[in-house]
Amino acid sequence: MRKKLIILTILCLALLLVGCNSAGEVKVYEDTEEITVTHVEKEQTAVVTGIDLEANIISFKDCMSSEDFELVYHGGVSVLNTYGRDIGISGIGNGSVVDVFYYSDTNRIVSITLNDKTTVLKGVTKFSADPDNGTAKYKGTTCNMWENVVAYDEGKLLNIQEINTEDQVTLTFFAGKLVSVVVELGHGYVRLANQDTYVGGMVEIGYDVIVPVTSDMLVAVREGKYTLRIYNGNYSDSKPVEVKKGKEVTVDLTDIAIPTGTVTFNITPADATLYINGEEQDDFAYTNLYGTYGIRVTREGYNTFNGSFKISQSVNTFDIELVAKEEETEESTTEATTATTTATSTETTVTTTEATTEATTGTTSETTAETPGTEGANTTGNTITVKGPVGAGVYVDGDYVGLAPVTFPKVVGTHTITLYKTGYLIKSYTITAADNGENDEHTFPELTSVFDALEE
Repeated sequence: MRKKLIILTILCLALLLVGCNSAGEVKVYEDTEEITVTHVEKEQTAVVTGIDLEANIISFKDCMSSEDFELVYHGGVSVLNTYGRDIGISGIGNGSVVDVFYYSDTNRIVSITLNDKTTVLKGVTKFSADPDNGTAKYKGTTCNMWENVVAYDEGKLLNIQEINTEDQVTLTFFAGKLVSVVVELGHGYVRLANQDTYVGGMVEIGYDVIVPVTSDMLVAVREGKYTLRIYNGNYSDSKPVEVKKGKEVTVDLTDIAIPTGTVTFNITPADATLYINGEEQDDFAYTNLYGTYGIRVTREGYNTFNGSFKISQSVNTFDIELVAKEEETEESTTEATTATTTATSTETTVTTTEATTEATTGTTSETTAETPGTEGANTTGNTITVKGPVGAGVYVDGDYVGLAPVTFPKVVGTHTITLYKTGYLIKSYTITAADNGENDEHTFPELTSVFDALEE
C-alpha cells in the first residue's frame, strides 16, 4: 500500500512539472487532453485617467491614438519609476504618463513604468489655458497642449479652465506637448466686509494677489495662511486670514477702518480761497480719513500757496499766511511782472496738476470697480458677455460686474471669471481675451448646490 502511495505522489509531481512552460505559455488539461495557452504581451504609452482599486481597474488614454482603454490590476503588478525602482501603485496617479505592459487576451497588467521621455514640472504657478488656440501659459512661457489634455484636482477630472492662475500645479509634457495638469494647491475665495474707508486703495493677499479695493469684491487666493495687507494713501493695516480650497472666507475690516480727522486752517487773509485735492472748499475746516492731501490757497494780490498736509489725528490745526506780491517801480514793472507771473503760473500749474492727479486717481479707482481691469489695460472696444449660468453673480478678476447674463468691456489678457450664488458652491474659470475685433461670449456649467455637494 505504501508503495502505491509513493508511486501516485511521484506521478502527480511529474504531471505538475510537465504542466509548467516558458514565460507566456501555460499548459492546462481538458478531458485529459493537453492544451497550451500563449499570452500575447502588449505595450502602450498612455496617460493614467482613473485608478479604481476596489474594482481592480486602471483606466488609460493612449498618447498616440487617444484611445481610452481599461486594464485589470492585481497586487503582483510591479510599478516602477524611470530608474527601475519599485514605487508601488501609490507612486502614480491620474495624469501620470506611463508605459504599461499587459496581456492583450486577458487585459491583465504585467507592469507599469513611468515614461522616461516625459518632462514633469512641479510647483508651477500662474498657469492658464486657452483651449481655443490649443496653447497654455505659465510664468510667461507659452506651450502647445495635447488636444486631449487632462486636468485633475485630488484625482477628480476638471475642465482645464477651472484651474486658476493662483493654483500651484504639476505639468507633464510628452512629445513636446502638455498632456496633463495636476493641482498641487488649489484656491479659495476672500471677500472683504466693511471696507468702505479703503475703497480706491489696494489690498494684498497671499503670494501675489494685489488688487484694487472696491465696494464689492470676491478674490481668488491660493489655499494657505496669510497676512492680508490693505492700504489707502499713506494709511495701512493688516489682518490674518486662512484660505481653504473651494471655500469663501469673509474678512471684516471694521476694527481696522481708517480713522477720520478734522483739520482747521487759520488762513491769512481770511477771504482767501482754499482748494484741497483740486476741489474748492466752502470753509476752512476739512474732515476726511487719515492720510496726505494736496492743498492750494489763492487770493488776488498774493502769491499762491501750494503744498500738502497730513491728517494723522482726530483734531489738527494748520496756520497759513499768504505773502503779498511786491509793488514794482514804473520802469521795471513790465519785466518784473513778467517774471513774477511766470514763476507763479509755473508753481500753480505744478500744484494744480498734482492735486488734480490725486483727485482723478481716486475717481479712476471707482470707475475701475464698475469696469474691471480697464485701468492702464489694453481695452479693445469690444465686449465680453457671460451668458450663464443665468442669475449667478459674476466677478471679473475679483470685481463684481452684475448677474448673468452680463456684458462688460473686453480687455486683452487672462482673466478670472468667478460665479457666485447663495446656496451654491463658488466656481471660477480662467479665460483669455484676444484683440481680434470680436465680441466674446461664454456660457459656463450650472453651479452645484451645497446640498448636492454634501451628498457626493
